Amino acid sequence: MVAGIFVLSCKKEDKLEIATLSKAGEEFYFGEKVVVWTGTAGGDKNDISYQWTCTGGRFDGWRTQNLFENLWIAPAKAGDYTVTATAKSGGKSSSRSANMKVTKYFFDEFQSKFTFDGNGWSVSDVTGQTTTIDADPLKSYAEITANTTKSAIIKRNLDLAELKIPFSVRTRLGWKTFFRAGQAITISIFFKQPSANLNYPYLREIRWEYWPTVNPGTTDNYQIRYETFIPASNTSKFSTVGNALPLPQPLISPVKGRNPAFQAGAGVEKSLSFAVDANNVFSTYIDGVLWFQSNGIKDWLAYCKANYPGFEDPVGKSFQVAYPAKANNNEAGTVGFLNSVFIYNDG
Repeated sequence: MVAGIFVLSCKKEDKLEIATLSKAGEEFYFGEKVVVWTGTAGGDKNDISYQWTCTGGRFDGWRTQNLFENLWIAPAKAGDYTVTATAKSGGKSSSRSANMKVTKYFFDEFQSKFTFDGNGWSVSDVTGQTTTIDADPLKSYAEITANTTKSAIIKRNLDLAELKIPFSVRTRLGWKTFFRAGQAITISIFFKQPSANLNYPYLREIRWEYWPTVNPGTTDNYQIRYETFIPASNTSKFSTVGNALPLPQPLISPVKGRNPAFQAGAGVEKSLSFAVDANNVFSTYIDGVLWFQSNGIKDWLAYCKANYPGFEDPVGKSFQVAYPAKANNNEAGTVGFLNSVFIYNDG
């Protein structure tokens, strides 16, 4: 009897402990949905309940709140945030926290096999969309192949957080295997149509085209401009030299010209960036080197704000890259790739 009492009194309690709290990534963008999950030891597995809290952002609905995993939605502000999980079972509890680092409006280095499956990217008139994943982000990329006589498009809506001026966009991209001769790659950011004052012009698109395979000694190989649109009259105008306000002012003269920096053969990656800063000054960079700065958008916005009462600031709608269409259905399709896309809300 004494021995039995001694054995019972020395038996260790079944300790409940959250041994790990894991997250799908180390760095996150505004509005990103991030899976977080616990590794719990001890306790009655059928009786454990969970409580989740965070110092910023939110969780995706009540259905996951009591489970060992959850879906955290990053806030629309850069910073370090904390996600905490607490497990409870039989009167015992254990908590563990993880740091969640939110760094920028949006970025993708195409290191997920779900790039084209619920990860925010959409494509049109393409085939064979794939993602090649490498531990080195510089070696990961998304690839698309033109499949019709319409432009092959890869697109992402900018709807997880509001994007207004100042902002900047940087894209690393190129082509491989086949490129339709004499054609351009087009990088665009589109803007939302205001809901009021439909007789006012608004900034609808910034468009940067470059022709990677033509000879810049004999042929124009870039065109960079922006489009304004008046919904009430269905009137579209592109910026060009000679426009008088309120028509959109040119970003560069000539709007279409030649620059050897845009030449790029198969597999050659170009880094192209443009920004609109807090003063509405537009800047462009090629492979990290400043190409030009312009007051074209600045002057147009200043005119609109002075002459159109209630004129609304531009708000980003979507980012898009378009590769050449097939010349005909029997021709091979252009094969394009994106290594990374970074969008900042700081200009």
